[in-house]
Amino acid sequence: MIELPKPIPGRIAPRPKLASTIVLLRDDNGQQQILMGKRSHKHDFLPSVYVFPGGRVDPSDNYAPAHDHPNSRTREILEKAMTPARARACVLASVRETFEETSLILGKRGTPQSAINDPSWKAFHSQGYLPVLADIEVFARAITPPYHDKRFDTWFFLARLDTEAANRPFENSAELVDTHWFTFEEARALKMHRATKMMLGELETYLGYDNPPHDIVFTHVQHRKFILTRFPK
Repeated sequence: MIELPKPIPGRIAPRPKLASTIVLLRDDNGQQQILMGKRSHKHDFLPSVYVFPGGRVDPSDNYAPAHDHPNSRTREILEKAMTPARARACVLASVRETFEETSLILGKRGTPQSAINDPSWKAFHSQGYLPVLADIEVFARAITPPYHDKRFDTWFFLARLDTEAANRPFENSAELVDTHWFTFEEARALKMHRATKMMLGELETYLGYDNPPHDIVFTHVQHRKFILTRFPK
């Protein structure tokens, strides 16, 4: 366990905001690759380090249309911590953030039955796609320690892309620059926050399961100590 700094007297830790991040996995001639990009140096939270696409859950994610629903394992785990509506929004946020940060679409051809007044979702739907949620798997959760000014309750997802999705074009953005597909060995050599490195290792463990467990690794602070447990217990 890692001992954390002593709390500042009178300071109340900000409540973590719900967030999601997603690892996109593809097979390239028998070699597994993941998509990562470097956060802009202008970011005030984790600048100039390599991360997976992701960000906080927005209000529009609560009612954005999708092609399907989260799978039962992902839904059951998320709903131990939040309402069904928020669980769905959390998965949808990972799709939206991927599109915003890389222009990569996680979806199937389709048209929403009703319009949604959100710039990101309008841009996504204008491509002729609806988000696909059933193939997105949750594999970890992390809550930012209380001594940070910005705190997030972040859920880590995995999407195994088929050939069509894996070969869709992607672009850099104001959020992520130098975005590429990396092997696990190449990714470990990148400049990353220690939490991202840890989740990379947890992902490799998760990929080794024939049948994923119905709990996930959970890193958070308890009694001023950084610990690794399982969620739900």
